[in-house]
Amino acid sequence: MDKSGLRNVVIVAPEFTPSSYPPALRARFFAQHLAEFGWNPIVLTTDARNYAVPPDPENEKLLDPQLEVVRTEALPLKWTRRLGFTDVSLRTLWPHWRALNAICRSRRIDLIFISLPPNFPIVLGRLAHARFGIPYILDYNDPIRSDHYAKLPRHKRPPKWGLVGRLYGILEPFALRRVDQIVGVADSYMAGLFMNYPWLQGTRATAIPFGVETGDFEYVRAHPQKNSIFNSRDGFFHFSHIGAGGPQMANVLRAFFRGVQSLRQSDPELFRKVRMHFVGTTYAANAEGQYQILPYAREFGLDDLVDEQPGRVPHLQAIQLMLDSNALVIVGSEAPHYTASKMFPCMLAGKPLLAVLHEESDAGRILQELSAGTAVRFGPMRPLTSIQNEISGAMRELLCLPPDWRPATAWDKFEPYTARAVTARLAEVFDRSVRSESGSESRHEAGIPEVSELQ
Repeated sequence: MDKSGLRNVVIVAPEFTPSSYPPALRARFFAQHLAEFGWNPIVLTTDARNYAVPPDPENEKLLDPQLEVVRTEALPLKWTRRLGFTDVSLRTLWPHWRALNAICRSRRIDLIFISLPPNFPIVLGRLAHARFGIPYILDYNDPIRSDHYAKLPRHKRPPKWGLVGRLYGILEPFALRRVDQIVGVADSYMAGLFMNYPWLQGTRATAIPFGVETGDFEYVRAHPQKNSIFNSRDGFFHFSHIGAGGPQMANVLRAFFRGVQSLRQSDPELFRKVRMHFVGTTYAANAEGQYQILPYAREFGLDDLVDEQPGRVPHLQAIQLMLDSNALVIVGSEAPHYTASKMFPCMLAGKPLLAVLHEESDAGRILQELSAGTAVRFGPMRPLTSIQNEISGAMRELLCLPPDWRPATAWDKFEPYTARAVTARLAEVFDRSVRSESGSESRHEAGIPEVSELQ
């Protein structure tokens, strides 16, 4: 493809293909399609040998061979573990800054796009803006500031949570002071930013949801993956929940399992051949014994139905699990902003789908609009303690469906959530940034850095 007429954007993504980390997938979805909309992406990432979690080499087959990817080294894990940190974005901060400098000096760069998390690269945009005058956009896959862990008992908080939170409290406002635009996977993310930083009012903010790459499903159908979780031909009805779990979902999990327990007690025969699988409930590859879900299942006497694989599951294997399951489950958190990155893949799998989500979550609204599944929603006026019967009823409906039943998804409404469509929206955001820069000579063109930018 001739790229001579395209504008150049550097996508800073410390984790990228072959990683299966959700922000890495989102960055790939964007990078694969941006050229169709007038933008040439240059991905700045890390050599996969430096990831804390082993990568998934087959993901490389999903990548456009013409895509320019710059991979840097990182501080070795064997050193940084002794210092108490493994975050790849912190280990690559200096190599990424050097590489970004080299890229910006050697060619015309029109824009910098930074995918978060991991979160430490948030400062690179402002530093590059100060030196080269290049506008930058921040993409929030998750909020940086959250009071969730502050509400938990100390023993349930992540290690160094307080220190990291204070550090982010310095870095985030530093980066946001000169940001050109903000992108996030949900409107509520931007609302939270404007509440935390009132001076951001007036900054352009655009919600662009997690998309889904239909080509990934086509690849798996053509190249079946190993399913090491269950035998799809054993005669059991297999529910699958794929994605992270933990204390942030505790009360929602309890509500879900309470509804399952109630239905089982009233109709035990219905559950005689049912199994529920919770897969990839941590981001760790080796997470043996780090159960995030089973303790809650045990509270309701359901541990004979539920099994959990805490270890991260590769992206392509996750798709295979969805395709092999009889039904899919999404359990959200009490945070109104929660958006399940696996929601659109679950829809595309075309299986019966049950989701338990906050009423303010965009995910529940979209699921209902597309008629792609059943959403049990809770909120201030519908507390978790009141949805037991609705969950039981939804579970009964799923278990009584014919084996070949498929949801009547409104596929004409689904198209805006494909990777290509969400990238088109992102390209419009990019175009606005470039238009706002035109009409005046940028410091990049003049070669004059502004020291005041860092004040």
